[in-house]
Amino acid sequence: MLIAIVKEDTDNIIKIRIAITLRQLLRKKGVPVEVSSYNDIAIVADLRKATVTDAFNANTACKGVTLFLIINAMGYSVTEFGKVYDSILDSEITQFVRGIHPTQRKK
Repeated sequence: MLIAIVKEDTDNIIKIRIAITLRQLLRKKGVPVEVSSYNDIAIVADLRKATVTDAFNANTACKGVTLFLIINAMGYSVTEFGKVYDSILDSEITQFVRGIHPTQRKK
């Protein structure tokens, strides 16, 4: 039972880190994180808008292929995604969970 709880927590943290990373990359492009931009990404990636929205909001764990399609549709490489993903702080995860989305972190 404890293993299942730890795995669920780990899965949630990964989903949140992905969502924060996607939002930061979208913000870097100068595009505000809005629902209308999710539609543009969905069109370019040939995905459902709901799938893109779920990735940005950490609602579901997206498959690797889906994540790569979203990253590419945004004009980034997986390497660029990874650098941002690795830079996410625990405090940003906490803020995201509390509903304070850390998309405008100062460097």
